[in-house]
Amino acid sequence: MLTPELEEFIARMPKVELHVHLEGSITPRTLLELAQRNGVEIPARDVAGVEQLFRYRNFGEFLTVFMNLARAIVRGSDFERLAYELGIALAEQNILYAEVMLSPMQHLRRGMDLLETIEGTATGFAQAERETGIMWRIALDYGRQYGPDQAWEVLEVARRAMPYGVVGWSIGGNEIGHPPEPFAEVFANARKAGLHVMAHAGEVAGPPSIWGAIEMLQAERLGHGIRSVDDPELLEYLRDHQVVLDICPSSNLLTGATATWNSHPLRQLYDAGVAVTINSDDPTFFHTTLTEEFRRVVQHFGFGVDDLCVLALNSARAAFLPETEKTALVERVEKQLAALRSELGI
Repeated sequence: MLTPELEEFIARMPKVELHVHLEGSITPRTLLELAQRNGVEIPARDVAGVEQLFRYRNFGEFLTVFMNLARAIVRGSDFERLAYELGIALAEQNILYAEVMLSPMQHLRRGMDLLETIEGTATGFAQAERETGIMWRIALDYGRQYGPDQAWEVLEVARRAMPYGVVGWSIGGNEIGHPPEPFAEVFANARKAGLHVMAHAGEVAGPPSIWGAIEMLQAERLGHGIRSVDDPELLEYLRDHQVVLDICPSSNLLTGATATWNSHPLRQLYDAGVAVTINSDDPTFFHTTLTEEFRRVVQHFGFGVDDLCVLALNSARAAFLPETEKTALVERVEKQLAALRSELGI
């Protein structure tokens, strides 16, 4: 039950977000203003009209809407605004650290300077950090449907952008028909460059997609990974090797990756001992926040305060930070959780 005490705990608990897309955080008002300023046609004329666009029957429809609306983001200053607004929104939820993904091909294909978008993003987050103290890092999430050949250009920009806070390399986009194996060499070079690696896998495709991301890409974390429940051997591997699954429950429901809350495998994964984290994915597109996702895992999966603490610490321990910084983050989360539990008596 979501008791008043648990509601307050969720609102105030220290949090870490590891799976959130910058483009998917754009507010309807900001989207409308950027589209008008940049001369980009979208099928809406006011904020209410923009809000109606965020409706999808399946993952393919979501991708189409995502790509069409991302066209409104044109300049480095646009990314700076998005990052600043997201940083403030995250800090208001007591999110201490966030790893935020950029979708580079959505912008490169429109002739944009990818380094400019990263610099703008870093500038916006840095301003939010000065005002709130939130820590942040950036990951590039390459759309696998564009194939591995173009990934090399993006990886080179990622390598050059590491001084701007880029720490991660990922593949996302459409899993169907686009397995991870062709990206093995790209990922090997990303690791060699000093980037952490992760991959969207097992969101809408089955266990072979997850096995490929683990064995061929050596992914440290997996975005979603919910289809791992279809393979008992895979579940055992994830548990024994502590491969982290960044779970986004509302996203999975609204894209049709899972049909209902009752059929979502989060509880099964958690009870199997798999290291899972909770995330918002695309907050605007899925009408949620990280705080709201924690409320929903209580309401729909019966998680209690002990479980919420485990989830929060899983996220801190899985952060792509140097060990000393990660240790400090984990200790900070532990101390804040203990103090809040003591204060609320739960």
